[in-house]
Order: sequence, then C-alpha cells, then structure tokens
Amino acid sequence: MSLPPEITKRRDDRHGSRLGDQIRRLSSDSDGEVINTVRAMMRTLKSCGADFHALADHLENGGLSKDDMEKIRAKVEQARLEGYAEGVKAAESKHHGTGEFRNTDGKLEWTEVALFLQRNKHRLDARHHQFVDDMASRTVWGREPTPRQHQYLHSLLHKLGGPGAIT
Repeated sequence: MSLPPEITKRRDDRHGSRLGDQIRRLSSDSDGEVINTVRAMMRTLKSCGADFHALADHLENGGLSKDDMEKIRAKVEQARLEGYAEGVKAAESKHHGTGEFRNTDGKLEWTEVALFLQRNKHRLDARHHQFVDDMASRTVWGREPTPRQHQYLHSLLHKLGGPGAIT
C-alpha cells in the first residue's frame, strides 16, 4: 500500500511532510517527546488507513505502490522498444544512406551514387572526374543514365567503398 501524498509530500519550503516532520522529532533527547511522536505517527498513519508496516513498505519501495511500479515498468519497456526501433532505423540509414528514395531492391538511387562520387572524386583518378561531374549534373534535371553509365557509376562507387557498395 502506498501512503497518500497529504502525509508524505513536502508542505512548503520551511516544513517537510507531516510524517517527515514527525520522524525528525524522533531524534529528540527527551524520552517523553519520542513516545508522544510515535503515538502521533500512529494516529497520522491510522487517519489514512495505514500502519507502521505500510510505512516500512513505503520506505523500502521508494514511496511507490505496486501499480505505480508496473506503470513505470511498462513505460520503460515502451521506451526501450522505441529506442530499439530508432537504433535499427539509424543503422539502416548509416548502411544505406539517408536518401528518402530507394530502389525496391535496397540499392541506392543513381542520383545518390552520382552525388557521393562527386563529393569524393578527389579519391578517383583524374580520368573519371568529367564523367562523375556529368552524372552529377544529370541529377538536377533527372535525366536517367544509360545502363552502361549505371554500371560505370556503381563500379566507381565500389572502388571507393561508398555506402551501399557490395564489398
């Protein structure tokens, strides 16, 4: 059983909770005050239908009921599943690139290949530069390369070990 907030929540900046203030009074040097405090605690707990066993459970569980703990477990599990899904999505994006338009077979679009090659053409022989620039310029107009140009693009991508290249 969880104890109600009206006896466990801090009242203001100067005063703690009702139960907390009573527990603090147990540190008194006066035996009479300690006994009166214990009896006051019993009355406070009884007023909300609880006892010292409920107080012990409250302290051991951090003030959470079993229902609260189940709700928290469910939320943690949901967050874990969402995090896993985001991780899978991030890994796929890293492996395949971040382009929104993909072929149904999972390969990169030729436009992404051409732009990747243009960004990395300094790693290619100079004889490939004009072809790479020509293919990259075609992306603006959406002009599809010929099958041989596709093959050449993907061979250069493979040579550079770019995203989606089969190694």
